Amino acid sequence: MTDSPTSPARGQEAEATLHQSLRWQDAFALAMAVSGGIFVSFGATMAAIGALSALALWALASAIGWLQNNLFAEMASMFKDKPGGVPTYAYEAWRERFAPAGAIASFGYWFGWAAVLSIVSVTAGGVIQARWFPEQTWALDVGIAQLGLGQLLGIGLILAILVPNLFGAQLAAWVNKVVGAALLVPLLIFIAAPAISGQWSAANLTWGLGGPGADAWGGWQNAIAWLYLIGWTAYGTEMCAAFTPEYRSAKDARKALFTSGGYTFLMFALVPLGVGGLVSQDAAASDVGGIFVNAFAAVIPIGPVADIMLLILLGALLMGVNTGMADASRALYGAALDGLVPRQLEKLNRHGVPARALWTAVAMNIGLIVLVSNPISILVAANLGYLLAILLAVAGFLVLRRDHPGLARSFRAGAYAVPLAAVLTVYGAVVLLVGALSAEITGYGGPVELAIGVGILLLSLVLFVIRRRVQDNLPLFRDPRPAPNTLPSQSTAATQ
Repeated sequence: MTDSPTSPARGQEAEATLHQSLRWQDAFALAMAVSGGIFVSFGATMAAIGALSALALWALASAIGWLQNNLFAEMASMFKDKPGGVPTYAYEAWRERFAPAGAIASFGYWFGWAAVLSIVSVTAGGVIQARWFPEQTWALDVGIAQLGLGQLLGIGLILAILVPNLFGAQLAAWVNKVVGAALLVPLLIFIAAPAISGQWSAANLTWGLGGPGADAWGGWQNAIAWLYLIGWTAYGTEMCAAFTPEYRSAKDARKALFTSGGYTFLMFALVPLGVGGLVSQDAAASDVGGIFVNAFAAVIPIGPVADIMLLILLGALLMGVNTGMADASRALYGAALDGLVPRQLEKLNRHGVPARALWTAVAMNIGLIVLVSNPISILVAANLGYLLAILLAVAGFLVLRRDHPGLARSFRAGAYAVPLAAVLTVYGAVVLLVGALSAEITGYGGPVELAIGVGILLLSLVLFVIRRRVQDNLPLFRDPRPAPNTLPSQSTAATQ
């Protein structure tokens, strides 16, 4: 790489830095929210294609995520001073070949994580209203929209989760440790269900991706479409890489990525087996949202089962908001340091937290709650950018091995890494292309969502051009700045 001037962000002195206060266990606790995502999405998958098909796809997708984490662990060791994780690695790989790819990856990844705040918080607010305030059906007229109790509760939950995040990732991780301990209870009960519940039946494990006489391509297309939708949840443990500069040890990122990926794979393989045998596909289709409550009642048919499961479900949802907020803020902050979005987002508060990036996500999601009646369409659309970011990072592993084999690494994956990355690149490209164009067959996507997803990626290019040409006066297609491990670390970011 050439010895060109650095960006303004990298050349400034500052008082605030990202604090090296995290251990791998803290990131593992944050990543436990990914396993809680099964409470939100598995019911819809099982209702559509049967428990056995759903189990196979969820296990496959989480195994892919675990394998990808091995590649990201090496990349984290190469860029140990850079926040942001996966999209940052994609940018570092493609910056000399086609720098806009990094902007697309960074903003697509950020929106994929950030947009979950609105849908998850509104879902939680709706659960609270339906269970404990069913008669409160009023709506508050705010001129541009009408807000019900569920939406207002959702906004309140986002603001409440914002508070611990403003004081650092360690406090946010502590919140997830507490909630994650409670989340383990139903997960372990579902895993043990085949042995401890007389209601569990293998006959409920049905296969719905195609059978005798069915069109072969239709079955594969259906599977790929669901893998496309599941990928956002199943790959989520990669978020452990976003905190790399905040770990106490150089080994923490690798440990967090490996353990969280393995844990999520086990949960996504075993929990569907237990739940699928407790509830039939027809029952799941008639009450998609209540599948886990019904399954829990089949194992423990005593006491206030519904309230217990609803509280645990709410905990899982809040873990998702907490994790999404922490990861998205680091991704946007890292993108600002790399000169991909406006430099105003480079600021840290006095606790070493990218507070402006946090507030950006909060403001965007409150806007979505107010303006969009069905924010799940935004989440489905955001999936396009997220999976594209993952694909660019996995393919970027091959680029970095080829273009910069000499960059320092504290961890180097074995001989399997290059062929693994090649296979995962092809797999990711197929799932992204076929899945995005076929999502409509799942009932959770279509042309509108695809258009929104493309629009998000185009917006990333607009922000990129503003930063590169207006603020930094740098070339658009290639980044001339030297490699990050030859520069001052991100600790030189400016103070808010």
